[in-house]
Amino acid sequence: MTTRRRGLYASLATLALLVPGSAAVAQAAATTTATSAGLPAAVAAAPVPITNLPIVAIDLTDADTTKNSLAYLNASKDNSVGATVNLADPSDPAAAIVDAAATIKGRGNATWTLAKKPYQIKFKTAAGPLGMESARTWVLLADHTDPSLMRNKLSYDLARGVGLAYSPESRFVDVKITDVDGEHLLGNYLLTEKTEVGPTRVNLTDPQANLVELDQLYGTAEPFYFTTTTSKRIFTLKDAPGGVNATLTPDQAAGWASTKSYLNSFESALYAPTPDWTRISSMIDVDSFVKYYFVHEVAENWDFNRSSMYFYKNGPGDKLHAGPVWDFDLSLGNFTAQGWGGAPTSDYAKTTTFLRSNTHNWFEQLMRNPQFVARANALYTSTVRPKVSALKAQIDTLKTQLADSATHNYQIWAGSRGYGPTTFTNGVAALKTWATARAGYLAQAYGSSLPTFRFASHLASIGWQPAVSGGMISGTMGESRRMEALRFQIVNTTLTGGVQGNAYVQSLGWRGYGATNAVVGTTGRSLRLEAVQLRLTGALATNFDLSYRVHVQNIGWMPWVKNGATAGTTGRSLRIEAIQIRLLDKTP
Repeated sequence: MTTRRRGLYASLATLALLVPGSAAVAQAAATTTATSAGLPAAVAAAPVPITNLPIVAIDLTDADTTKNSLAYLNASKDNSVGATVNLADPSDPAAAIVDAAATIKGRGNATWTLAKKPYQIKFKTAAGPLGMESARTWVLLADHTDPSLMRNKLSYDLARGVGLAYSPESRFVDVKITDVDGEHLLGNYLLTEKTEVGPTRVNLTDPQANLVELDQLYGTAEPFYFTTTTSKRIFTLKDAPGGVNATLTPDQAAGWASTKSYLNSFESALYAPTPDWTRISSMIDVDSFVKYYFVHEVAENWDFNRSSMYFYKNGPGDKLHAGPVWDFDLSLGNFTAQGWGGAPTSDYAKTTTFLRSNTHNWFEQLMRNPQFVARANALYTSTVRPKVSALKAQIDTLKTQLADSATHNYQIWAGSRGYGPTTFTNGVAALKTWATARAGYLAQAYGSSLPTFRFASHLASIGWQPAVSGGMISGTMGESRRMEALRFQIVNTTLTGGVQGNAYVQSLGWRGYGATNAVVGTTGRSLRLEAVQLRLTGALATNFDLSYRVHVQNIGWMPWVKNGATAGTTGRSLRIEAIQIRLLDKTP
């Protein structure tokens, strides 16, 4: 656990708890057998649900009786305890799991340090609880940093909705653990699939296949990891067919060596000053990368490009695929700072280098390619936007579903992390407001009718930087380097027009609007840009807004302006150092 990550959890704003209500206690489920889970018949009674949600009741029954306490289980996430698991669903008594042999242990990194712990359950015989596909290992996410309890569920369902392969399925449950001291009610959890290789999980069939994780925060604690040559990011071998033990099989070792070489080759192509899209697109499953990008862009996930980023290759002959998604408790406006994902009108995943530290930036590099941008715009309209638009209604549905369980959860954890009687109500309201604003902004920023907008900046001692796409940032920050000129390009449209610019230049003042798509500013004269006015022309001006902001010496980022308004300063001799420009649909 890094001090930085622990500090982030500690710095979450004080949260409130939901108004206490009467939690409806369902009738005891009938004694039954979960034949769909592949479990043997049993005669023990299913547990009595606590609220309207299913209940997972875990009895600590290890042969080593010294382990059968919640205190021992919680002392270390490596402490594994034999257990008997029972599950009852008030809405479907036939789905009960009765007396299933299992082991339980802790899981997580930063989340494991919190009062409400996350756990992993591993059944002796594969089970498919609550209609999910059968497997042995399941995760109970505590969502203790999320006052709405919904963020992981919403993000996983979004990934599944847009068709991102192997995205985790999940169900809300109540959890209780019984140990030598009695019964412990732990509140609301999300029971979800574990990200692992398996026939019903990430189905990799080649003996040299790999599931890898980008994990800049905790990767060096893994037994198999390496740092890429170009981006200097840490990737770990997370799983492979047959599992991953302390010693790799010959096939696993060969697959890991192949994957490491492949990642370095991919980065070499991706970070090239003039990227070759034919080569890049031949190395990745482009649509999986687009969908993965959008799940994180919609949610503005804090962990994006830091950890819990999974990729897989089904053997040396396969492309690299993005996914599955994981770990979204710090997303969807759970922070307020823009760089941490708090601004619903922010361009997030493609501004990694400038707005977040200690991150890798594959997706920012991909967005430099107009072909990737065009595919993203097309998929947003056909696949992503309907699911994003449905978030508001899904939040309302989950609020009703979770109300009793959330009341019970925050009664148990009252005082922890500052939780009080209105936490759930306030948390859901804030989430809904943020998600609604996010959906509205993304509808302006992406879509099949949106042209591909590109721009580049000319910098002191560097010259022209590689072009970037709309919503991205060009220039430098923290280098005391002046910007001297800008140029523009708009492609993938039949509409007339382009970009006109007026520049306020050191010693020269305002230069006046030039021709459409002409260079704005000067080159070869060592004169700084101090302010700019940018506007669209022709039919583009009728259909779209040009929005922009600048990062100015001694000031930092200045407010957004649009359509010819002034960004920067005049008469103060302050250089523009970076600029962010985006093309937005007026009638999304």
